[in-house]
Amino acid sequence: MEQRFPFLHSLQDLSIERGKLHSFLIFLALSFFFWMITKFSNQYTEILNFEVSVENFPKGLVPTSETSSKVQMTLSASGFQLLFYKLFVNKINIDSDKGVFKDGLASISLDLSIKNIQNQLSGTSEIRAFFPSILNIEYSKLDNKRIPVKLPSSFDIASGFGISEPLIFKPDSINVIGTSNILDTLNVVYVNPNGISELKESFRDQFNLYNPAPNRVEFSQSSVFVEVFIDRFSEKTIEVPVRLFNVPDSIALKLFPGNVQLTFSASLVHIKKIDESDFMISCDYNSIKDGDEVINLKLISKPSQLKSLRWTPKQVEYLIRK
Repeated sequence: MEQRFPFLHSLQDLSIERGKLHSFLIFLALSFFFWMITKFSNQYTEILNFEVSVENFPKGLVPTSETSSKVQMTLSASGFQLLFYKLFVNKINIDSDKGVFKDGLASISLDLSIKNIQNQLSGTSEIRAFFPSILNIEYSKLDNKRIPVKLPSSFDIASGFGISEPLIFKPDSINVIGTSNILDTLNVVYVNPNGISELKESFRDQFNLYNPAPNRVEFSQSSVFVEVFIDRFSEKTIEVPVRLFNVPDSIALKLFPGNVQLTFSASLVHIKKIDESDFMISCDYNSIKDGDEVINLKLISKPSQLKSLRWTPKQVEYLIRK
């Protein structure tokens, strides 16, 4: 009998062949899967890299070098466990309580901490060896120092205003705990002014203190109160006579001019009370050298309440009469 649909028979044959190939691939994948389970279930001994961190230093001691080290750990574990360690668990934390502390160097034995390390691994894993087996960490003893509190820079004061009195800090100093090498370089603790600007009125507020090394330095308190006195400021100009020093009795020294003009600004409360007696401009006869035509003047004293000061002249001509 003549075959009427040869094309359909070809498709059926191809479908059967594909089904056989699909079944073969599934069988191959399952075989590989069970082979992998069998292989990774076996026990192996491998050397893995771990980052070991030492924690909880004794009270009164602080580490001054890195507390984390790379350690090669020889482990006996299943393939699955070893793969898990390589991909996910590669950090171990140990306590410093079994360390030996002497002359600024802490020696931490990993063998003495093996139980702690073992607890951080999977139950059936077995630690065979460490390299290195001892971690060395430098440390310093904590010291205590009383350090004054100051403002890093002046507050932003509105135009025409100024700080009329010295700032009051409560307390004006704090206890700082840290290593001696850090405390030796720390002579002042600064207040964080928190971006205050355009001040026109006196105020009292609490400000945080800036800690330059929060991980290595501890403050007895984190903030202080600051009292600021704000007042309107004005400008004033006065003339102050120059005072002569070290002039021999046998001569007469005449200055041209004999007065100095000073212009300064101060708060309205203080500026009314300030006059020429609050300033001293000096001229030292001993500073004159042969051939000098002028003498340099020096400002010896001035009131502490001034915001700004300028004066002229700073040199004067002179005439000596014997």
